[in-house]
Amino acid sequence: MKLIALKIDVDNTQAMQTGLPAIVDILRARNVGATFFWSLGLEKNGRFLMPAYGLRRMPGMSNLPLKHRFGFAPLLLGSLRPAKSLAKQAAAVLSELSDAQFEHAVRPACRHLWQARISEQSAEETREQYQQTLQAFERLTEKKPIAHAAHGWQMNRAAFRLSQLNQLSFASDCRGFSPFWPVVEGEYVRCLQIPVTLPMLEELLPLQSADEAVQSLLQTTAAATTDLHVFNIAADFDVQYSEQLAALLDGWIAQGYQLVSLGGLKNSLDLQAVPYHHVGQAQVSGRVGLLSVQAGAYP
Repeated sequence: MKLIALKIDVDNTQAMQTGLPAIVDILRARNVGATFFWSLGLEKNGRFLMPAYGLRRMPGMSNLPLKHRFGFAPLLLGSLRPAKSLAKQAAAVLSELSDAQFEHAVRPACRHLWQARISEQSAEETREQYQQTLQAFERLTEKKPIAHAAHGWQMNRAAFRLSQLNQLSFASDCRGFSPFWPVVEGEYVRCLQIPVTLPMLEELLPLQSADEAVQSLLQTTAAATTDLHVFNIAADFDVQYSEQLAALLDGWIAQGYQLVSLGGLKNSLDLQAVPYHHVGQAQVSGRVGLLSVQAGAYP
């Protein structure tokens, strides 16, 4: 079975108000699945402009210019303009996304703090942030989240451990090439990692046009030796390229792929046969700094 799981990041007001309506229409028109990962804290992208946060050097950011990536107005939130509550906005949006083929999960509530500082934080600080994230989702949905996806693929040992301790069904905190059980600094973590395997549009666009990026992705999946992939959509940014995104999904369907949620991809696996892999740190084309990545097989 050839599967491409769609991971959709919903990180800000732009994603909820502009990105999701267009992207969801594309998904529904093709009756395909997806997993939506929600940030539910305060939108404070304006903090990224402050020297102390150093957005241009923050690990996991794309190489696109800030104004191109985020837009001018969102970059003022939390600095020159008041921060917005994403949870309040998400409440109305989530109620309209109850389709059976859709599922919902979480991103860290405090994006700037997680992405800029998680590698330096203690286990206790990490636990506090993680619990705030899970609790925000539970307050909103009255359900526990099924999964977690780190901003910028920035993680530490404690964060991986918390995915198991909180009994998540799976996580998508890494870049990689196949689903795996993570081994973090010698510690087994029994929470399945389903890594992003394909480049994002924002990683390809600095070097290619949107149409060329679509063709590059289609060529990658057509020539792939594996039948399982994960593609990451940034709802706030990728909506600018709705026409190309629709063409990409149509191209994958024409190649014989089923487009599913990450949970759907997990359900296709024989979990007893899923391998263990070390988690490492490495650069990823189109990104700043080091990201958590699927490394060598264990043992």
